[in-house]
Amino acid sequence: MLDQIQLYLRYIASVLLALVTTVTSLLGMKPGGVPEEAITQDTLCLTITAVSDTHVNDTARAMMLAAGMKDMSSKEMNVDGVLFLGDCTDNGNPENWQLFTDVVVNNCTVKDKIVVLGNHDTWTSYDSDHEYEEALAYYLTYSNTIMGTNHTTPYFTYEIGGYPFIVLASEDSSVAATFSDAQIEWADTQLQQAAAKHPGKPIFVLMHQPLNYTHAVGNNEGGNGFEDNEMSLKLRAVLDKYENVFYLSGHQHYGLNDGKDEFSNPPGFTTVEKVGRNITSVNLPCYMYGSYTFGGDPLIGDGLVINVYADRVEFLGRNFVMQGWLDYSETVYLK
Repeated sequence: MLDQIQLYLRYIASVLLALVTTVTSLLGMKPGGVPEEAITQDTLCLTITAVSDTHVNDTARAMMLAAGMKDMSSKEMNVDGVLFLGDCTDNGNPENWQLFTDVVVNNCTVKDKIVVLGNHDTWTSYDSDHEYEEALAYYLTYSNTIMGTNHTTPYFTYEIGGYPFIVLASEDSSVAATFSDAQIEWADTQLQQAAAKHPGKPIFVLMHQPLNYTHAVGNNEGGNGFEDNEMSLKLRAVLDKYENVFYLSGHQHYGLNDGKDEFSNPPGFTTVEKVGRNITSVNLPCYMYGSYTFGGDPLIGDGLVINVYADRVEFLGRNFVMQGWLDYSETVYLK
């Protein structure tokens, strides 16, 4: 009964959305792909949008995602790339993936898209054991369709507008992340190559789960980080070897928070954190569930607009369903 009520509420929300979006205003942004010789400190070089935990599994959630995709695809936003930071589906079965894929392909006209593997994407059913290899095969099939790629592993590299993106993924179906030494060595190699090829530019590292001891996670409290704390520390040490690394994650379903609110929940949580010497860690809110319990926006559709300049990276909170800006911004200056 509760599930039916929630479904009806989502449908009502979708009807209200159609009314609200006709009166909301959009902020124009400059295009990316600026020639190197034209770049100044105030030149907008790249605009990407990032969302996490869309949890698509039915028509109502698909409609909520479609609304956000249309906002990101508008001429006024002028987005260069879209990032999906995992838990794209609620269950990583073909039915959920087909819904998610259809929504993105039919509603998002932005050329460059990156789809990250989340823990829910490795759960093909709630009622049976999770088979990672089976779920991984579904993820690769549908994510490659969306991205126009032919990746054979859930970790890979991508480039948008001359900026490097390194995608990482857990290697089993547990809630917390599990890594192999081979993937960490691979990440180290990719970071080294990106730093050499793009000196002075930010390097974006994408993974569904945050590092332990960041964003109020602690030592993997509640499965919110890495299963093996030593593995988390090992990855963090690799990331910290290189300047201007931005580690983007989701998974926790917390709101956007700058840490200035004494009533922030959980205590000590901030969306953008400095980790070590060189890492900026960014934890995204949940797109599909309102995060008012955790100091965020009660409405569905929250995420970030990320503007990259020659000397800084700017993070702006936006509700893509309501097509409106949130009272959140953070700027990180590059080394």
